Amino acid sequence: MKSNSTFYNSVSVYYDKMIDFDSALQKRKAFLSSFLDKDCKTIADVGCGTGVDSIALSQLRLEVSSFDPSSEMINTAISNSEKHNCKIKFYNHSADEISKTFYNKFDLVVTLGNTFANIPISKIEKSVGRLFKLLKKDGRVLIQILNYEKILREKERIVNITKRDGEYFIRFYDFGKKDLTFNILRFNADQTTKKELISTKIFPYTSKELKSIFKRTGFKSIELFGSLDKKPFDSIISNDLILFAKK
Repeated sequence: MKSNSTFYNSVSVYYDKMIDFDSALQKRKAFLSSFLDKDCKTIADVGCGTGVDSIALSQLRLEVSSFDPSSEMINTAISNSEKHNCKIKFYNHSADEISKTFYNKFDLVVTLGNTFANIPISKIEKSVGRLFKLLKKDGRVLIQILNYEKILREKERIVNITKRDGEYFIRFYDFGKKDLTFNILRFNADQTTKKELISTKIFPYTSKELKSIFKRTGFKSIELFGSLDKKPFDSIISNDLILFAKK
């Protein structure tokens, strides 16, 4: 079992292949634009991974600062941003460690790609509080995680199976009492005996839990969606949980 940052340091080598980076980038640009208004200019991408959301936002002509606890994911994100000619500032910090120098700097904070499920219960309140402080007056936060109410009810272990260039990536869960073990099995179709399995703990926050934490922190007008195209959230059928809230 790897710590969360060590897990993603390992995943950084093949993460872009696994998610199909170029395809994800185009989809993100289309979806994210619907959450932006004319006054939105400065963005913090918290849990930026290899930079797909940061680059999408930069290509929408926004000023982006990006944060991630995995140093190797940050290194890959820097390389990707240079490849796409984007000027993005990257910082190797987890949500709860972002310094006071960034307080009241951003019109919008985004944290997508299931980032919040990687924040331990002991740090979730502090992390949401830090996002609140990053925002300017009337700033907004956009969160996306998987719908764990559905996942926990159905006990579906398989998250995703992807094949790219002859390599398979199988993402799946082991269910615990208060957390989940998230696993990635990677192998080549022609050499199935040569495989890599890595695992880390994640935390299955529900819509009720997240909404309660954001309310206690001081966020108002909290909206929930079931996808980034703003379909209504349904705990029974939605695959994603999108939380969009105003400071």
